[in-house]
Amino acid sequence: MSLRIEFHAELDSTQRRAHELVVRGVALYDAICADHQTAGRGRQGATWYDQPSQSLLVSLILREAPLPEPVGLVSLLAALAAANALNHHYPELPPVQLKYPNDLVLQQRKLGGILTELVGRTAIVGIGINLAQRTFPPELDERAISVWQALCISSPATSAAIAPTVSREERATLIQAIYHDLWQLLLRWHAEPTSVLQHWHARDASVGRPYRVQDLPDQPIGIAEDIESDFRLRLRLPDGTHYTTYYVSGV
Repeated sequence: MSLRIEFHAELDSTQRRAHELVVRGVALYDAICADHQTAGRGRQGATWYDQPSQSLLVSLILREAPLPEPVGLVSLLAALAAANALNHHYPELPPVQLKYPNDLVLQQRKLGGILTELVGRTAIVGIGINLAQRTFPPELDERAISVWQALCISSPATSAAIAPTVSREERATLIQAIYHDLWQLLLRWHAEPTSVLQHWHARDASVGRPYRVQDLPDQPIGIAEDIESDFRLRLRLPDGTHYTTYYVSGV
C-alpha cells in the first residue's frame, strides 16, 4: 500500500503540522514531508539545520500502531528502520551506525536523528537525515555528515551521480521504506524482541561513549557498556557502579 504523503515546499516544522492534523482528527496523510523547515526541532529542544531539498525532513504518523512500552522505544526502532532504508537505497554507503538512543552516525559524525512525540495513542515520529549536503556551517562541519559526503569517500563514482538536491520522488521512496520497516520492527518487538536487539547491536556505536544520566540526582556522566534485553542502556558510573536506564543524553 502506498503511503499518503503531504509535501510542502516550506514548513516551520513537520512535527507541528503532523501534531495539528492528529489533534484535529484529520486522517488524510500518513506522513508530512517538507523541502525545507524554518523551525525544525531535534531532541531536547535542539534546532535542525537544513537547506532546501538536501535533507529528508519527515514526520510519520503512526495511528493504531502496536506501540512498545515505554513509547520512547519507538525512536530507537525508527532509527534502526532509517538505517536499514538508507543502506538498501544507497548500497555503496558504509553501514549506518546507531548511537543510543536515536542518532544515525557515519564516520563518527551525525547523519540524522529521530524525535518521537505521543498524541493520545498516536505516535508522531520526526526524522531528519542529511542527504545531499556538500558542506555544513563551520560550527557543524566536524560533527555532521551527509550521505553524499560519505559516498565521496567510499564510492566516488556513486557520489557523482547524486544531484545537489534530492527529488520528492526519491524522498518518497525512502519514506515508504522507513515507514514499512518501522511497522515490521514494532510487530517484531512484541513477538521476538531479541531479534530486534540483535539488529541494533549489529549497528551499535554507543558502547564506550559518555552519556549524561538524566534520571539520577546531579545527572552524572557514565560510560556506555551495553544495551540490555529491554533496550535500556547500561552505564558504568564514576563511582564504579553500574546503572541501566532509558533516560540519557550524549555529551
